[in-house]
Amino acid sequence: MTSLPAPRKPLTALVLIYGALLLYASLMPYDFTGVGDWRQLWRGEFWNHWPFNPRARISGSDVVSNLVLYAPLGLLLATRGRFSRLGAPTIFLFSTLFCSLLSLGVETLQGMTLSRTPSAADWLLNTLSGMTGALCGTLRGKTVWERGHGRLVKRWRERPLDILTLMVAGLLAADALSPFLPTILLSQVWRNLKNAHFDLFNGLAQHPWHGWLVTRILVYLILTCLLAAWGKETTRVRDWWRAALLATALTFALELSKPFIVSRTFNLANIATGAAGAAAALLIGPLLAPRLSRRRKLELGILALLVYGFYLAWTPFNFSLDGELLRRKIPRPIELLPFYHYAMGASLNHARLFVQAIALNGILIYLLRIRFPSVDGTRWWVIPAMLLTGMIGLLQEVGQLLLPGRTPSMTDVYCFMLGGALGAWVSRHHRSPQEDY
Repeated sequence: MTSLPAPRKPLTALVLIYGALLLYASLMPYDFTGVGDWRQLWRGEFWNHWPFNPRARISGSDVVSNLVLYAPLGLLLATRGRFSRLGAPTIFLFSTLFCSLLSLGVETLQGMTLSRTPSAADWLLNTLSGMTGALCGTLRGKTVWERGHGRLVKRWRERPLDILTLMVAGLLAADALSPFLPTILLSQVWRNLKNAHFDLFNGLAQHPWHGWLVTRILVYLILTCLLAAWGKETTRVRDWWRAALLATALTFALELSKPFIVSRTFNLANIATGAAGAAAALLIGPLLAPRLSRRRKLELGILALLVYGFYLAWTPFNFSLDGELLRRKIPRPIELLPFYHYAMGASLNHARLFVQAIALNGILIYLLRIRFPSVDGTRWWVIPAMLLTGMIGLLQEVGQLLLPGRTPSMTDVYCFMLGGALGAWVSRHHRSPQEDY
């Protein structure tokens, strides 16, 4: 087993990657018009937004997204700075100033485009966002990173299955809490409760039976199996009971939180189907787990990931061979730019989809690497991994060309390839695959 990597190296990489993604996404689709009227920009359009113009309107989602957007960059910068010899005040000021100047540069460049609108309000909110992240990173970033990084890497080296369990639970929580717009307004909470589905049969009618089967029962069955194996080489009956209770508690807690999220409503069917998946794992897990070989378990996990991915991409399966529809849905050249649709959407839900696509395909490649240990684990494994996940993503998007209600996106294909590269890189830096499960 190799020694743990220096904690500052991944920090530097994260700062560069996140900063580049911010700059890249903020200027999409790059429809620059040349040098404009700078006096008009700075005197009028730039300041013609709330709060500098009290009569202007601004949406709550814009405020939340701008307050969140630069916080990770400020946090990462300040945390990385704490590993240097600079003092805490200098690190805080530098991180805040860097975020502010980056945001100001982005807003200025947006004044030279057709699709983007420069805004001093965005600059102000982004600066506050970066300042908040920088403050957290300056005060506690180094300590938290050293402890978290060390424990995470050690746990990954010893029990990668536990990290996969946390990833699955995190994706479920992100899906339940999307669009990440919490509210404590009683009127909004009451409105969500009035639209809730407390009747089980009425709640089940909101989605087709196969939707509940794939996205709820199957997912919570897998989560329960992962929880039962948490930190253990072998499982006992009481481990399965504990796992089923934890999985049911998770779906119950996530559903109770939905009335406090804008545009989300409570649905009793979500709890019932999640609990059904946990119960199914409790019934079949203790019987099948000891009898299935490691290879069969891996194959079932790979199959479940593929079924889940294609289901999400192709539901509701109303394929139509309509030539006119096909011509309208063929992507324009600008839409072939990496991450075009997520950047133009610019919402926290798009960020969730971005992370979900990368994570699921990273897990898929990792499981394939463990299942087929004869595959070369050198750096060249990244190339076939990207090609494989890219082909899977392309197949899904081609299928969406024939679905009237779906919009194909090359962004998803790029995310699939990025997830494949990440999974291949992680598997290359892991110990011998034969010892993992």
